[in-house]
Amino acid sequence: MRFSRGTIGVALLVFGCGDGASTKDEGNGGSKSTGATSTGATSTGATSSGATSTGATSSGGTGADPSGGAGDNSAGTAGGYVPLMPPAKVADCDSLNEPGVFEEITPAEVVLNIDMKIADGQTKGGTFAMAVDPVNQGTVYVGTSFQGVWKSKDCGSSWDLVATGDNSSDVNRGMNWTLAVDPEEPDVVYTNSGYGSNGLFKSTDGGENWTDIWSKKSQPELAKAFMYNFANVIAIDPADHRHILLTFHEQCLAPHPATCIAESSNGGETWSIIDGEPDWNGNEGQVIFFMDDSKTWLWGSQTNGFFRTPDGGKSWQVIPKMNTSHLQGSQLLRTQAGAYYMAGAEGIWTSPDGLPATWTLIDDTGPIVGGLVSDGENMFASTCHFKNFCNPRYLTSPEADGKTWTALEHPVMTQGGTMGFDKAHKLLYSSNGRAGLWRVVVP
Repeated sequence: MRFSRGTIGVALLVFGCGDGASTKDEGNGGSKSTGATSTGATSTGATSSGATSTGATSSGGTGADPSGGAGDNSAGTAGGYVPLMPPAKVADCDSLNEPGVFEEITPAEVVLNIDMKIADGQTKGGTFAMAVDPVNQGTVYVGTSFQGVWKSKDCGSSWDLVATGDNSSDVNRGMNWTLAVDPEEPDVVYTNSGYGSNGLFKSTDGGENWTDIWSKKSQPELAKAFMYNFANVIAIDPADHRHILLTFHEQCLAPHPATCIAESSNGGETWSIIDGEPDWNGNEGQVIFFMDDSKTWLWGSQTNGFFRTPDGGKSWQVIPKMNTSHLQGSQLLRTQAGAYYMAGAEGIWTSPDGLPATWTLIDDTGPIVGGLVSDGENMFASTCHFKNFCNPRYLTSPEADGKTWTALEHPVMTQGGTMGFDKAHKLLYSSNGRAGLWRVVVP
């Protein structure tokens, strides 16, 4: 693929196709199933609501995607599950480049490649997590390092600083390294504020106003399990969009072990705390994904490696030798045939069924894989997703193959990216830190 450096100076208030532009309904995406239940684990001083959902949704949280990549941080289930999706609305994105050409689409006000340090030693500048709206196709969100949450309704051609209402200052003053769009209620969006307010936030109006759903203020009893309540990443259950998991970027305090996971069955209104294994190091970022069902999860961190639980965190099974990097951008993908692919520190790992003993590393696909998505036929991955330790590559492989990955032609970037895919427009997105946000139409 070729690339052109896009014009960054895009006026933010350009009238985009998402506001008044024509859209077309793509019909209902599936049928509803029943029986998805949260684990109902209890914590010190509080319990979760124990609510049970009869609905089922498609991707939207951190997890595996059975349909081939509905968007960033996607999730899915096995066993013939057909997700319920609202009718898709496809924006007329008329400003796309020709297929195969990478184009930078960083919001004009987002500063890249600056060396100014803030008090805690973090560098301000660049884009971080991103999420593609699976219902309003053409709508995309991007978080930044201390420069706010942005939204586009025309596939990234124009942008608005969307977090402008309630609690927006708390959302915008941190590093937004987790973003997820609810696939059944796409106006519901989740993000964090790392090294800012440190909390987890939820919007129910497409990103304008935000509610604090995890902090010392909103969870005064449960928050006693942490010193900073440093929210890391969330996962949305594909079988129940109100069932979410949250990991942390710090260790739990006694009487808990060093690692804790939070779980909510009602979209973050109430939570429970699940203790991790006693020997896990909790003092680092942790990732988590839904796998086969509501109780089967994949958890990992840099020094602990990856573990699978089949029972909602009651027991854990180690996946030998598979690790993740420090960065929170790792993605898990599930192909339409049911195989799993995981972005790991060493490269891309794959398993036919997700069981601990069946994961293998694919040669020459690393290091430090971050982005991992699919258009339903071909998978795409990015490497070197942590600063500039190596030369980033963008790789692709047919879902039908998965063993042979070839490099795409792409621009020179300082690191790989967290990725998302818009099926309606055949758009691959990549958020690359201080190299900014890019898109390419897949031929």
